[in-house]
Amino acid sequence: MFRFSVLARSALGLAIGFVDTTARADDARKGIDACNAALRAAVLADDAQKVAALYSPNTEIIPPGAPIAAGSVAIAAFWKGFVDSSPKDLVLETDGVASSGDPEVEDGAVSASRYVSVWKKESDTWNTEK
Repeated sequence: MFRFSVLARSALGLAIGFVDTTARADDARKGIDACNAALRAAVLADDAQKVAALYSPNTEIIPPGAPIAAGSVAIAAFWKGFVDSSPKDLVLETDGVASSGDPEVEDGAVSASRYVSVWKKESDTWNTEK
């Protein structure tokens, strides 16, 4: 009887943990999708400063074929070059969000390139993290 009770509690704990992880991943996905929508809107509005403001100050981005852009000034400069090219659209396709609590990891594709973003929730706001 004791063994069954321990197994039952363990199974219940795993089930609760799975539900909690799934709910956390859903919350993360919604927040990340909203941030990606804000990034797309800022790019299409030709506002590199607004794009850069969506990143945490200590973030580094690794654009294809370009050096790492570290910090707000470098990230704004990278995005200024991109928005100055007058893109017609920007589509970020999130393939998945891996949730283990904090941080969350997003992988996806933009055009023919792949990306990986690390996100952290701070004061109910999702931010990319270094």
